[in-house]
Amino acid sequence: MTRLLIAYDGSPSAKAAIAFASALFPVAAAVVAHVHAPPPSPDSGAMARLALPDAMVREGIERMRADAQAAGQKLVDEGVALATAAGLDATPELRFATTPWRELHALAEAVGADVVVCGTHGVNPVERMVVGSTASSLLHHVERPLLVVPEGNLEASGPLLAGYDGSDHAKTALAFAAHHLPQRPLLVAHAWPVPLFVTSLVGQPPLESELADEGVAIAREAGVEASAISVDATRGQWRALLAAAEEHGAAAILVGSRGRGAIASTVLGSVASGLVHAAARPVLVIP
Repeated sequence: MTRLLIAYDGSPSAKAAIAFASALFPVAAAVVAHVHAPPPSPDSGAMARLALPDAMVREGIERMRADAQAAGQKLVDEGVALATAAGLDATPELRFATTPWRELHALAEAVGADVVVCGTHGVNPVERMVVGSTASSLLHHVERPLLVVPEGNLEASGPLLAGYDGSDHAKTALAFAAHHLPQRPLLVAHAWPVPLFVTSLVGQPPLESELADEGVAIAREAGVEASAISVDATRGQWRALLAAAEEHGAAAILVGSRGRGAIASTVLGSVASGLVHAAARPVLVIP
């Protein structure tokens, strides 16, 4: 059984993540985790003690701690209720931390999650990239499969569009699909740039398909229904994959990740990073 770790904060994208994850992995166990801002410690309030009695300060701190615990518990219970209603075998996990992604990273390792699931924040790609998000941090640091789900009512019945370039990480992504999503058809897409001088001389040439066919053969050998498509990636691979997913009604985009790390991915860019920041449909990244 696939084991999910679902990050939940009560936002529309977090709710969409639960709904989509349950549709993509209909037979799965899920730890629904909420990472709440930490309550004040019993030792805080030193300045207040200059003007207020210790008993009053302690009472105020205890009240704030109780309120934080109650607020966090309410959210995690809400997430578990949504996951259970969606058919997942869900259990709660409430944590307190100032940096949610670090806590989720540690929790993913502790529970042995097969997939970490989270929603995306930010109304547009630029905001997501500049402001940053838990999804971005998880993408750069968590060495486990990551499903990133945008806000909205998402159609989950279509195939998976799997980006394939013949690399080891692309093959790993196909192997993940065969193991955890064997009933989900694959569109194996090879995105390659068509040289501009070729199109200017002879028009749009037939797209190369040998690598896509190779990916299809690997998927079929693993028992997955698969077909090949090739797309023009002159404007960039992630844009090509996103356009193909839109055209073919893919439920999600599946890509492997080289695992370059946060700095290199930010400076050089990557297909996975581009998709997570820009895609208006779920992206499943396999390291």
